[in-house]
Parts: sequence; C-alpha cells; structure tokens
Amino acid sequence: MRTGRLLRLLVAASLASAALVGSARAQNPTEALAARCAAEGGPVLRCAELAVTARALQGSAGLLAGLGSEVPGSAGTLGRRLGTTPRIAVGARAAFAHVGLPDLADPGAEPSRQATFVVPAVHAGVAVGVFDGFFVLPTVGGVLSLDLLANTSVLFLPTADGFGGKASGWSVGARLGVLRESFTLPGVAVSLTRRDLDPVRFGDPLAAGGGAVEADATVTSVRATVGKDLLSVGLLAGMGWDRYAGSVTLRPVGLDSVTDGSFTHSRQLFFGGASMNFLILQLSAEAGWARGAGAVNGYRGAPFDPARGSSYGSLAFRLTI
Repeated sequence: MRTGRLLRLLVAASLASAALVGSARAQNPTEALAARCAAEGGPVLRCAELAVTARALQGSAGLLAGLGSEVPGSAGTLGRRLGTTPRIAVGARAAFAHVGLPDLADPGAEPSRQATFVVPAVHAGVAVGVFDGFFVLPTVGGVLSLDLLANTSVLFLPTADGFGGKASGWSVGARLGVLRESFTLPGVAVSLTRRDLDPVRFGDPLAAGGGAVEADATVTSVRATVGKDLLSVGLLAGMGWDRYAGSVTLRPVGLDSVTDGSFTHSRQLFFGGASMNFLILQLSAEAGWARGAGAVNGYRGAPFDPARGSSYGSLAFRLTI
C-alpha cells in the first residue's frame, strides 16, 4: 500500500514538474527556439545567440515602425470641425532608433561582440476625428471621442552592415479620448494599433560567421498620452506597450534552418515631446525609451545584453484641417 502510494506521488510530482517546465517554455519562446536549434545539431551557444538576435531584430523593426505617439505632437483626439464634418490630420515623420544586435560575423568559441546601429525610418500618416465624445461637465468634454488612424512606414536597414535591406509596413488603429484638452485640463487619450511589416533579415548563412536570422513583425501597440498646449508650445508625455508576433527563422552555418511560426514577446515604452503650433500647421520633436527583453539561459554575460533598452526619436510635421 505504501509502495503504491509512493509511486502515485512520484508520478504526480513528475507530471507537475513537466507541466511547470512546459509552462516556462511557453512563457519564454526565445529559450524554446534555442533549444530546438540545439536539438537539431546546432552549437548550443550559437543557437542561443541566433534566437536572441531574432528577438532583438523583431523588436527593433517593430519599434521603428511605431515609435511613441500615434499622431505626432497630439495627445488628445481631434474631434470634428463643424457639425458632422470630420477633422483630418495628415503628417510625416523622420525617425531613428538605436539598434543593438550580436555581431553574427564574429564567430568563435565565445559569444559574439555587440554591433550597434542608428537606423533611420520615415512615416506618413492620417488621422480622422469621427466622434466628438460626451461633455460630462461644462469644461470636461471629449469623453469617449474617437479618431481612426492609418500609417505607412519605411525602415532603411543598412545592407552594408549585414541587414537584408529596407522594409516597409502599414498600420491601422483607433484612438479613444479620455479628456478633451481645455483651458484647465490636459488632453488624454488611449490608442490601439495593429502594424504589419515586411520580413527583416540580418546576417549571412553562407559566410564564415555565426549564421543569419529572419523575422516577421506583426505588432499590437497600446499607447496612453497626456498633453497640454501652453500658448504656441505644446508638451506631451506618454507610455505604451508593444506585443511583437510572427515567425522567426534561424539559419545556423552548415545546418538546416529552424523556424518558429508563433514567436511572441512584449515590452514597455516611454516617451515625451514638444511641439510648435502655427494655426493649422504643427512641428514636433519626440524622444523615447523602450525597455529591453529578459535574459536568456545559455547567453548570459555576453557583450550584447538583451535586457538593455533602446532609445529612439523623431521630428515631424502635421497639417490639421
């Protein structure tokens, strides 16, 4: 009896351990992908490095395609002009982000050195105010107001540094007003956007380096912004959350590629900016910081630290009619 009970306890403990391990793997797709690569014959260190590179590449491309505020220099919703006439804002933005990756052209027994880049991008977008929202008090309005958003972007990834070339993307979304800016109150809004990018590549699987990676980037972005105009100068601050998803492919040198079709991770962003308003024209500047990702077992203490964040910024103009 005691022996049977002990066996049942051991089986239950084994199943619980397996469930915990499976849960941990589900929560850390980077380690799971590195383990698959190693199981198929890849060097453990190089597989971990390729998986870390794929995650960093996916996140950097997604960040460059979205940045901080969805509508540059605008913290609150647009509303409508007269009666049922929507207010429309069109604009363009020149942006950059600091990108850090393992240098896959630096193979060896030790982790590769870090490669850093300043990658530029351009954006063009339109926002349409479709609903003014509700006034709950004489000076408190814009509650549940609504803007519709669309944007296109081009990322100029430098081929001379091992990237596969420029990538383009598009996004659609909506911005919901919490408060309309007034003489006494700031403008406050929350947005939800979906972005889709061309695949991005880094490294050369045929060279003598550590291999190459390719990543798709579909990004779900949430932004919360607050801002106030002080005469002709406007100030804006915000925070956001990005979830990156899509397939990633590792291409170790001399081995078949390893693909994960449901690779996901997320991180927080913080940003702030200032603008100059000239009637219907606005010029704005913005800077921000995106948190890094978590460390990966098998790739700790390397020159490239995946937990290190990334800075980004932009200059934009916007015309509102």
